[in-house]
Amino acid sequence: MSLAQIKHEAAALSPAEQGELMAFLGSIQIAEDDELRTELTRKIDDKNPSNWMDLDELKKRWAN
Repeated sequence: MSLAQIKHEAAALSPAEQGELMAFLGSIQIAEDDELRTELTRKIDDKNPSNWMDLDELKKRWAN
């Protein structure tokens, strides 16, 4: 299956299925990339609320 076919199929998924696919792909990327895993761990462990992002801000960033 080509990447174009995969993209076409992914676009036809329900929002819930697309979310599950994104989580799956993200987990693969995190598992294979030590630098990314380290950075994400650092951000998750950050206890300073001024460094946190709310869901609305995240959606704005994803839209760009």
